[in-house]
Amino acid sequence: MRSVGAVAVAISPLACLCGGASSFVLLQSSSTMMILSSSSRGARRSFASLAAETSLDDYVGSSSAIVDVRVLDGSERSMRDAAEFMVDAFWLPSMPAMKGRSSLVEIQARDLMDKYGELTGRRKLDSLVISATGEDGVMGGMITVEVRLLEIGRDLLSVEESERLLTRALSSLGPKQRREYKDASVIDIANRLLPPDIVAACSLSNLCVSPNSRRKGVASRLCAEAERVAREILGFDTMHLRVEKSNVAARGLYEGRLGYEVALNVDSAIALRADGDAGSFVEVRTDIVVLRKKI
Repeated sequence: MRSVGAVAVAISPLACLCGGASSFVLLQSSSTMMILSSSSRGARRSFASLAAETSLDDYVGSSSAIVDVRVLDGSERSMRDAAEFMVDAFWLPSMPAMKGRSSLVEIQARDLMDKYGELTGRRKLDSLVISATGEDGVMGGMITVEVRLLEIGRDLLSVEESERLLTRALSSLGPKQRREYKDASVIDIANRLLPPDIVAACSLSNLCVSPNSRRKGVASRLCAEAERVAREILGFDTMHLRVEKSNVAARGLYEGRLGYEVALNVDSAIALRADGDAGSFVEVRTDIVVLRKKI
């Protein structure tokens, strides 16, 4: 493996980042020990409209300078802003002027737009970005929420694999039956059409906080809002995340302060490193811990 110009590490796929020793970052989640018993009360909706409903302005006066925590509208501009924030606050926090920065931003922006950006239609699997901004309007932190399929006893499935399984299950039905599932939640589809060891799961990923906003409760507030959205909007009663096994700082946040518990150890998972000089990402292998929390 070639040497890299930055030490940031992420669980693959690209948008699922994990924190190094100097940052707090949540990873996409999975679980191996519980089947979700969530209801489908979270109706499918546009997260562009949801963006106007999720402000946490009442948190003003907390220990942080953050005054607004809300769901981004999924526009190309908002995803670009989020990508620039991730590169500067997480991938290259101590070296933003590296020559590969612009390339990293472009790669990250495309990935965020593909996974969380607005579409003409709707996604099979809900996903969204939540940002935290200060009084000056500058972003101080962000986190993403994703719905995927979980293979119990193994790991969280990729978006592509999750969509493939859902599409295959629905295509096996007759036209009348397919119409019955037109507006069904992923929870209902998984519970009714997929094998019992494959369930719908909601996960946290991409939590990152700018250096100026750390140690002010921003990470906890972002996680709290992500959990609220998962519970009240998406209809889940459990949140999952993945974090590098050796990431003591992040695990201290999740397990020590936020109430997550270990569900699974996954050895030799694929992770990414940012090569700040080349402006690219390099795959590596690392051990991870899957955590979960009832919300």
